[in-house]
Amino acid sequence: MKQNITLIFAIMLSMVANVANAQNPKLSELTIVDKVEVTLTAPEARHENTSQHVSVDMTDALSKLGGVGLGMALHKFYIAQYDEGTEGKTDELTSSYNYRNGWWLTDIFDENIGVITGECVADTTYPAVMYIHDVELDDKQLSMTVGQVGNATLSGNTYFALLYYINGSNAIEIAVRLTITEATLPKLSEMTKAGERDVNVSMYYNGSYKYRIVELNADSLYDAIHAQIPLPDCIGYEEGLKWGEDMQLVLYAESEKDILTDNATANYGGYWLNKDGFKCDWGATGCAVFCEPDYELDLSALHVGIYPDYSLIESIVKSTLYIVGDNFYYQLNLKVNILPQPTFAECKTVEVLDYAIEMVPINKGGEELLQEDYMRNTIDLTDYVSNIFESNDVTFCTPVYIPGDGYSDMPSATNISGTVISDSVGYLNGYQMTDIRALAEEDNSFVHVAAPFNPSIPILTIAYGIGYKDGKLSFWQKDGVREVGDYYTAEFYLYSLDDKTKVKLNINVIYVNERNPVDIVGSTDIELASCDTETNDYAATKYDLSEVLERLGCDDAGKIVWMAYNQLHQLHRPSNYDDLYGFVFTGDGYLLPEDEDGGMFSVGYTDGEFHSLVLNPSDNNDYTTSIVAVYNEKGYLFNIKVTPTPDTSISEVSGEQLEMKDSIYNLAGQRISAPRKGINIINGKKVLYK
Repeated sequence: MKQNITLIFAIMLSMVANVANAQNPKLSELTIVDKVEVTLTAPEARHENTSQHVSVDMTDALSKLGGVGLGMALHKFYIAQYDEGTEGKTDELTSSYNYRNGWWLTDIFDENIGVITGECVADTTYPAVMYIHDVELDDKQLSMTVGQVGNATLSGNTYFALLYYINGSNAIEIAVRLTITEATLPKLSEMTKAGERDVNVSMYYNGSYKYRIVELNADSLYDAIHAQIPLPDCIGYEEGLKWGEDMQLVLYAESEKDILTDNATANYGGYWLNKDGFKCDWGATGCAVFCEPDYELDLSALHVGIYPDYSLIESIVKSTLYIVGDNFYYQLNLKVNILPQPTFAECKTVEVLDYAIEMVPINKGGEELLQEDYMRNTIDLTDYVSNIFESNDVTFCTPVYIPGDGYSDMPSATNISGTVISDSVGYLNGYQMTDIRALAEEDNSFVHVAAPFNPSIPILTIAYGIGYKDGKLSFWQKDGVREVGDYYTAEFYLYSLDDKTKVKLNINVIYVNERNPVDIVGSTDIELASCDTETNDYAATKYDLSEVLERLGCDDAGKIVWMAYNQLHQLHRPSNYDDLYGFVFTGDGYLLPEDEDGGMFSVGYTDGEFHSLVLNPSDNNDYTTSIVAVYNEKGYLFNIKVTPTPDTSISEVSGEQLEMKDSIYNLAGQRISAPRKGINIINGKKVLYK
């Protein structure tokens, strides 16, 4: 007996090996000994995948297959695959599942009759319309899960797939047919209203599919709908909460007054709406706006945008949308005000920022650079942008530079010059900058200007590339082109036509042997007298650096290196720096170049005191500058104002240190990027800032 069992086991192993090494069978070479029908119906799934479990008795069919065979023992099913060349099915069958013991199925095209046949075959390259998963044969009982892909099937159509259960050259054909019926639309009169909200959006027309993001707060929607649903008596309270939160919410529009539709015409279950606010097709007569769930946040947010039709300017579109869950709905009263586009010139410059970016020339001897070579030079403006602009629609641009004329004004936001950097290097909204020598206005010297690429201007060499994305400015360079000592100045803008606001960025790109990165971790404003009124000498203000040292992670003030900004906005410490005299500045607050005349005032820190001196005692002007306490690549910024009439009430500054990410508001409740003189709301507390 033991020998017989061993022999049977060896035969089975041999058969397994033979099956594993066998080629896939061809449908044309099989003999169909029986056919089994699995017939199902389901309402159209317009929003998400839906499925049903089915089982069928295979006793009679298996008796016709002949023998028990290893194929039966392994419960192996085959199906045709998609043939891209003919848009039909291949003759060679496969037993390889593409998901969960089954297949995603795409419908095929019959070139003879020129229509979709309704037959579906295995494929993961083309969009699926139905699926068959969890195929099991338990003794004589066949079971499977059959479903349709949301928004992929059509009401009235029948979709089917043919499976094959094979023993040798004989096969049972199993036809799984799914007929789609029309989904029943909810009626407002038969549902309960769970809440209501007005959504007012003002947008300007700019000839594109511009949209605004409207935050909905999905948790509140769940709560509003769930609060109306009584908890079943048969389950506990906590289980009931989960039952309510797990409801699927669907966005509905109106096809006409009081008649809902879920037949989406925009992305992600959204809708195009006509001027009357009813659902329409894209590009249809009267098409005006679209409203669709955010592709990442689903119903946590909506994208509300406009159709690029010039005639929509100065119009208002009103519509009513419904978020439906179970037998309850939440009503959204949408109002879209379409305005003429403002010009770039109408945007007010609210701030001017100076930056220096240091780059070490790349000399690798080739054109191919790794992504990290491009991305290593960045300026992070994320927090600044969120504080300055109310709108999330912020654009990065640079004006046109014309040799001999300088930068020209941009007549509108659509007239922005420059060659956009390819997506392949990781940037959007960027420019390839070329180098141009321009005559300086003051002393007839030359400055090196970076200008956006312009085919009408002869290109010397590439100065650098710049791109803006997600609040960050990034820089790249061309291999083997730049040398240490090269530098370029250029102006750029971040602007929002929604806010009619722009920020000017003066960018200086300097090529150096070694970068000197300093991460500014905090800042404080300090006001100093221009001189000691009694001695006509240095004025001094005591300042305790204890909290600054803590921020810098430094245990000794003697380890701090004091630095200031030169004309290119680089942090620098002159070789002739003297602790007593400090830094000597020009009238615009930049370091006086070494061995040059023209200093207007000096500022420094020593022996626990900030000190200042206006070099001309009769000078009654105010001067501003900045100096930075640097330690271990971290810096603490002191914004200095030197004035002949300082506020004596702050002759000793306590130096409450502000985090760069602190929330700061004025008394009107408006968020500001930095504290202003007077009362500010900082982290929820009133702070008098002098």
